[in-house]
Amino acid sequence: MAALGLSDDTDAISSTCNHTLYFDVCMSTLTSRPSSRGADVHGLAAISLDVGITHAKATISYAKSLSKQKGFAGGTYASACIADCLEEYKEAVQSLHDSTGALRRGSYDTVNALVSGAMTNSDACESAFGEKPGLQSPLTDRNDYFFKLCSNSIAITNLLG
Repeated sequence: MAALGLSDDTDAISSTCNHTLYFDVCMSTLTSRPSSRGADVHGLAAISLDVGITHAKATISYAKSLSKQKGFAGGTYASACIADCLEEYKEAVQSLHDSTGALRRGSYDTVNALVSGAMTNSDACESAFGEKPGLQSPLTDRNDYFFKLCSNSIAITNLLG
């Protein structure tokens, strides 16, 4: 019977993830969280926001470690980009934290606006590097993944209302 419960949980997650643009990302992030077992769509939306917060915080840590490496030391254009990214991701974390409160209150339009703002923060981080020809962003993969997480959070929230 436990196997049936797991299958039912996976089916509920799959059904929810079918409404997202990034199905594989949705499935892998939600099924990796034990709290997703038995969660309804509201619970899955909360989990998806939490995954975004976790990823954004990890990106902040990674960017801080980059800022200490040669080539990203103070005074260079790349170091200014990393500093911008740190600020953008700090704002993104705050927006996602605020969105979890809005989700609890059932203010789904506010959730979507805040998550969209967080997506804009990661885009701004990426764009900073593109302003200087030949400079590659060391955060491209992280920014892309964050964008996908946020997109999925919006899609799941849209199922609520």
